[in-house]
Amino acid sequence: MQFFFDESGDFAIPTTDEHKSGVVSGLVIPEIVEESLLKEFKNFVSKLSDEEKYMGEPKGTLLTDDSRKLFCKLLNKYNDVLVTPAVLDLNIESEKGRNICIHMKDSLFESAKKCIHNTMKDEIEMLGRQWGNLNVNEGLRLVSLTYCFWEAVKHSVIFHSGENFHSCWDTLDFVVDEVRTKRLSRDEVVFDKMVLMWLTAWSKRDPLITIQEIHTENHPFEKNYGMGDKGVDLGRIFRGNISFKNSISSVGLQMVDICTSIIYQAVHDLNNYNGRLSIFRLLMMNCPYGPARGGPGFICLDESKPIKPAEKYRLLYQAMYTKIL
Repeated sequence: MQFFFDESGDFAIPTTDEHKSGVVSGLVIPEIVEESLLKEFKNFVSKLSDEEKYMGEPKGTLLTDDSRKLFCKLLNKYNDVLVTPAVLDLNIESEKGRNICIHMKDSLFESAKKCIHNTMKDEIEMLGRQWGNLNVNEGLRLVSLTYCFWEAVKHSVIFHSGENFHSCWDTLDFVVDEVRTKRLSRDEVVFDKMVLMWLTAWSKRDPLITIQEIHTENHPFEKNYGMGDKGVDLGRIFRGNISFKNSISSVGLQMVDICTSIIYQAVHDLNNYNGRLSIFRLLMMNCPYGPARGGPGFICLDESKPIKPAEKYRLLYQAMYTKIL
């Protein structure tokens, strides 16, 4: 199973009342449809104008609206390809967001005090110092990326549980569009170490749900990643399976870049002044979120509060759950 992730926005807390959000999106591509999907996508790219590419690579921000629609309709042909948005409203979450790096640093140092072995204690303290060196933008980006990881995996476990997907669970690849091309940025180094700790903690309040009648002990997901009554081994799912790559070398990253661009534009045009809501609606046909989820993957930094989107997202909410005739 292949998971691709991209982001849009600087994740900086706004200094005015102007609406602002950071967006991460995931694209899940099962191997059983990969060959056909990539062939169609390459054909789609070959018909794009030079103005819609950067150094020969398609870019979501450069596509015309007609090309965006064609891309969405291409994805719509593959019901097994899943789009998972994660949206962090930087106005609503500004107060919590400003302190995220300090809070995380303090939490790590407190965790280090509880360690019995010095090696583990030193590693967690080092991670705390690394978190302290991040700025707020980088911290919020990593939280949003981790959230999108978790939602994408949860969706895939349910929607790719059928027998035709059994072979897809032999290997898992999580590919993130890298921020820098020459070396890993410091936030990417921290993410690689933190993602498993975060997801382990999150899974206690938001567990990975499986279907008892389907995910039996003989199901490949349970065979490879299950721990019986103890749940799922997240280490087997993520450890060693996360990589940061340049999109020029990954067709999957090029596709999720277009998805992210469409979502970002919709999230920042809440009154549909640019008339692109129909494009967002087309893309969301590949999104598993249901009405109870309240919109395109809203992230709430306060774990004590339920996720409840603001009224300003009403048109997006309606677009996601309106049938296209």
